[in-house]
Amino acid sequence: MRLVVSFSVTPIGTGSTSLSKYVKAAIGVLKRRGVAYKLGPSHTDFEARDYAEMADVLREVSDTLFAAGVKRIGVSVKIDDRRDKENSMESKLGSVF
Repeated sequence: MRLVVSFSVTPIGTGSTSLSKYVKAAIGVLKRRGVAYKLGPSHTDFEARDYAEMADVLREVSDTLFAAGVKRIGVSVKIDDRRDKENSMESKLGSVF
């Protein structure tokens, strides 16, 4: 099983309208964990083996942002859980292009 997860994290209480340093911190988590990911303009997609890995990744992103001084975050998550055939970011895009 492979999940394709789209997520967006909104740091609240940063004192600035610029959020790029928090996006970089979140991407750093994905890189360290070695998960496949794609950055979009308003969200990030990544692949997880299962729900446990997805939760671990999202928890680590949250912990990283709190460690960077964020006081509150909002997280939006969309999960594509397909079990009848291969599910990956590339296979989803390949069926369209």
